[in-house]
Amino acid sequence: SASAAQGQVEPKNDSALSVSPSSIQLNTPYDGVQATVTFKDTRTTTGRVGNMGKDVSSRCAYSVENAAVAEIDSFGRVHPKAKGNTRLIVRYDKSVVSVPIHVGEIAKYGAPKFVRDIEPILARSGCNSGACHGAGQGKGGFKLSLLGYDPALDYDAIVKSIGGRRINRMDPLQSLLLKKPVLDVPHKGGKRLRADSTDYAIIANWIAFGAPAPEAKPVALAKVWLVPQQRFLSKGMTQKFRVLASYADGSTRDVTDEALFNSSEEAVATVSPDGEAKPIGLGEAAVVVRYMGLVASARVTTPYRTPTKWKPTVKTSSIDSLVGSKLADLGLPASPVCNDSDFLRRAYLDVIGILPTPQEARSFLLDSSADKRAKLIDALLQRPEYVDLWSMKWGDLLRSNRKTLSDKGMIAFNHWIREAVAENKPWDQFASEILLSQGNSSDSGPVNFFRTAGTANELAETTSQVFLGVRIQCAKCHNHPYEKWTQNQYYQMSAFFARVKRKQGETPSEQIVLAGHSGEVNHPKTSKVMAPCALDAPPVPESEANSDRRIALVSWMTSKENPFFGRILVNRVWRHFMGRGLVEPVDDMRATNPASNEPLLSGLAKQFGENGFNLKWLIREITSSSVYQRSSTTSPGNEADTKFYSHAFFKRLGAEQLMDAIASVTGAPEKFAGYPSGTRATQLLDSATPSYFLDLFGKPARNVTCECERTDDPSLGQVLHLMNNAGLNGRIASKTGRVATLMESKTPTDKLVEDLYLSAYSRMPNVSERKIAVDSIEASKDKQKGAEDLLWAMMNSKEFVFNH
Repeated sequence: SASAAQGQVEPKNDSALSVSPSSIQLNTPYDGVQATVTFKDTRTTTGRVGNMGKDVSSRCAYSVENAAVAEIDSFGRVHPKAKGNTRLIVRYDKSVVSVPIHVGEIAKYGAPKFVRDIEPILARSGCNSGACHGAGQGKGGFKLSLLGYDPALDYDAIVKSIGGRRINRMDPLQSLLLKKPVLDVPHKGGKRLRADSTDYAIIANWIAFGAPAPEAKPVALAKVWLVPQQRFLSKGMTQKFRVLASYADGSTRDVTDEALFNSSEEAVATVSPDGEAKPIGLGEAAVVVRYMGLVASARVTTPYRTPTKWKPTVKTSSIDSLVGSKLADLGLPASPVCNDSDFLRRAYLDVIGILPTPQEARSFLLDSSADKRAKLIDALLQRPEYVDLWSMKWGDLLRSNRKTLSDKGMIAFNHWIREAVAENKPWDQFASEILLSQGNSSDSGPVNFFRTAGTANELAETTSQVFLGVRIQCAKCHNHPYEKWTQNQYYQMSAFFARVKRKQGETPSEQIVLAGHSGEVNHPKTSKVMAPCALDAPPVPESEANSDRRIALVSWMTSKENPFFGRILVNRVWRHFMGRGLVEPVDDMRATNPASNEPLLSGLAKQFGENGFNLKWLIREITSSSVYQRSSTTSPGNEADTKFYSHAFFKRLGAEQLMDAIASVTGAPEKFAGYPSGTRATQLLDSATPSYFLDLFGKPARNVTCECERTDDPSLGQVLHLMNNAGLNGRIASKTGRVATLMESKTPTDKLVEDLYLSAYSRMPNVSERKIAVDSIEASKDKQKGAEDLLWAMMNSKEFVFNH
């Protein structure tokens, strides 16, 4: 060998030191392979973090045996120089390892390819970002497509615009394309390249070869992924990631040096432009990488405490097991199961949106049955209030409102939604009946879905966000800057709705929706007719595209194999019960926004499909889990957890829940204009029903297809309203209210206090609370006023305003 010939010691691979990849293949003169090195000292490392070893990539000494064949830069990236074989030598401390290198026929490759070699450099350097030349109007008279989604446009901008002055084929190093990013001439974008970098050399070579145009049919990029996929890091450690890309021709390249890195949780871990992650706080973050329109991610976990091993029991549900495994990895202890009163109040509010009556609370708390919680959930799912709450929830999502739909349309839509909830219509059937609906908007409720969005583009956006949890709006004008969706895919989705026709009904407020036989969507830049094709799905056969195209869309969408349909509904329902979605925002599911527990989300979505997309099954599955039934009181070590469900999260009552809770506790219902007395807020058909209280506490106007329209964050205005609202005081003091009724029936003070605690908190007062309350009322000159003051104080407490 070369080293032996030079009298050097032959390196011996050290089992404590491992290099990825284990062998290096370089096929083009522009290839580069990132080496990452892991050191594991079995004598001193223990536990999950130690057993995985530590990344020492940036602390190693690197050399190549035969410098005529390959070279390595200071970042551990190997580049080819000539055909042949050699070895990479890696040294760390007293350990050494060698990795074989093979360089192929690189001289035959020729000029750098514009799509494969030049576009990634422009993206990595930020030249085609939205803040630079990728902006809508470009910058400084130079416009590139956002993140390189249109190579033909970019080529013309670089080579042909302004008389071709951006490149100099005779003297490539004098090209503006090179001189500006290295600041040889003024550049408002600052320094973007180094003159001694590989990227600089590749662009120079491309110009020297005559700046060839993009290939007519470049080899398609198929997949991008990171290595390693998960790392456990303690503070002070780092981890270097490699990015690999595979192509349609079966080839694979290391594209670490061309990819764009960022962290999903900057407070947990940061990641450098060259892919080195560093823990900042405790928890878990995703290292997200984008390369030429594709996205991938890997996990970096910094445990709160020493990770443990999850030990499931025989009765452990899949939810408990998957959350338990995540908590074990993070070293987070789980809070114990909540007491019966907390569960009772939580279940009532979450499942049917109201508080239990004092009689219902007493009955449940006195029940000694081992299965009483399961029985309670089953009973709540059969209550009419269940229909009220979930009809309201889906009405929000589907934007059922009088302003858009007219009175008749809104009533028809709400009536259909209520019937669907009452009969527990499977979610796939629910979606299908909406998307395939036809007829008169006053008679066919789901037809009104097509009135909430006026164009094929709007229908594609609404359908994607509601039923897939995918926000494709950004792909309308260009490829999505943060996701894989292309502008072509946007208009292919729109094509499904191009033949949805509308015509005036018998009255101005009625509309008839039907499936037409003509109508197309054209790409705004190419004017090409776009064939219908669902996201990440095969093209729709021409025979199906000539009929009602929505049938093909629905068939794909509601399939159990669909990667989006079940996930978004599971995530919406999970957030409703748990206070935080597995993905947040709840309807923004994308590769650059990974779930906090991906195995749980994908597993629960799969089970949801296998159980016939049965919403009540999903609710039972969640509410019967120990995860849902955990106490909101934190345990030592899990206080900082805000996303992994080691304890129950406090949830402020929704606007309608809170109003109905106030009516229930005071015994004085709200009177809504146009509705009979006793109507609860969750029963309102229209979001525009006048109510300052509901508006203040975040009731959505149903103007946009986003759950963000409903706000549940507490505010100072809400606090002041509850404390000073004359209407609330009037209800508490109502002559027909709870306090007056209890006083009139001469209820003993002790029992009166119990009744108030059960009505507001679903629990008995503890010894201290009971004494203070009884003494306060008995000491009042007017006992009724004393009881009213107690109830006012209780209703202004966190325990009342929050679901816990």
